Amino acid sequence: MPLDLHLLTEWLGPEGAVAGLERSKYTNEELMVLALEKGHSVDKKTARRQLAIELVMSPLARIDKSHDYLLRMSTEELQQYLSDRMVSIKEISSLLKELGIAPTGKIRGKLSDYAAREIGEMGMFQRVAMGSVSKRS
Repeated sequence: MPLDLHLLTEWLGPEGAVAGLERSKYTNEELMVLALEKGHSVDKKTARRQLAIELVMSPLARIDKSHDYLLRMSTEELQQYLSDRMVSIKEISSLLKELGIAPTGKIRGKLSDYAAREIGEMGMFQRVAMGSVSKRS
């Protein structure tokens, strides 16, 4: 019987479906093949949890904060937010593109950690610039 991700998500909710796939009888290779068939960007080093997140969460918009709000968050807060919301690689990539952040070359580590660092630094620079502008006025 083929895996019906939509039905699984409907029954268990997104978080439950991710947890179910993580603990399922499916091998990492089978999950990877399914992800690739569904058009997700994964490689052989993708962790099982991330495969489950990509399969279940990619169609869902998990980032519900404005760009301005995200830019006010610290790197640690952003890492926690992206992790708690189980944001997919696709959505993180889209967010980076919208903010004008282009990852250079091969990113070491998790894309969510890279995004949190870059957005956190961008926000910090904006806050510093706003502070120095307001002092001049």
